[in-house]
Parts: sequence; C-alpha cells; structure tokens
Amino acid sequence: MTQAYMAVLAAFFGSLGFALLYNMRGKRILVPAVGGAFFWGFYLVFVQVTGNPYLGFFISAVLLTAYAEVWAIVLKTPVTVPLIPTVIPFIPGGGLYYSVNALLRGDLHAFAGKAAQTIGLALALAVGIMLATSLAKLLRFYYENIR
Repeated sequence: MTQAYMAVLAAFFGSLGFALLYNMRGKRILVPAVGGAFFWGFYLVFVQVTGNPYLGFFISAVLLTAYAEVWAIVLKTPVTVPLIPTVIPFIPGGGLYYSVNALLRGDLHAFAGKAAQTIGLALALAVGIMLATSLAKLLRFYYENIR
C-alpha cells in the first residue's frame, strides 16, 4: 500500500514539475498537480478492482480531460494548459523503456509483449482524451448555438 501512496505522491510532483515548466503561476499550479495525483490514484484503485489497465487508462483519460476542460473554463485559459501537466503521469514511458531494452538485449518475445502493452496503453489514453474533448466541443456548441 505504501507503494501506491508513493506513486500518487510522485504523480503529484511530476504534474507539478510540468506545470512549472509551462510557466503556470499562483493557484493555477495546483490544478494539474492535484489532478495528476487524484487521477493516478483513481487509476490505481480501478486497476486493483478490475484488473484491466487498458480500461483504467481510458476511463482515467476521459475523466481527467473533463477535469481539464472545466478548469480551462474557470481559469480562462486554453484546455491544453491544465491538460498536458495533468496527463503526464499517464505517459507510458516505463513500457517504452522496457520495450527498447528488450529489443537491444535481443529478447524479441519480451519486446513484443512490452511493445504491445505500451501501444495499447497509449492508444487507450489517446482515445479517452479525444472522446472527452469531442464531447466537450459538442456541449459547448450546443450551449452557444442551439440553446
């Protein structure tokens, strides 16, 4: 359990670091840091309950994109400003590292497994972000033009 707490704390500081990198200042800097930690914790609990990391990445991506969309409206900023640092803990860099490591060692079986897993997680993340962004644009269009 302490490993999960450390992972959530690392997600907080990872998102915080990227928020600093994007020159976010003041109270705005906590939005992606808290979001990154919260949604990484949600992902860990979801995977513990269901055992499906791909669905966990997808649902977390949808929820964190909705979170970033709301905060973009509140902060009057483009959605990429809170979205990019919030999504940083979900970038499957470890899987990419282990895939390339297996390839360089000549272990093609391990490479294929890790590469397929990494591509699956990245695809789940991308589809979740695209779905939530598309729904937000549809809602925005509805409230601006139809209502």
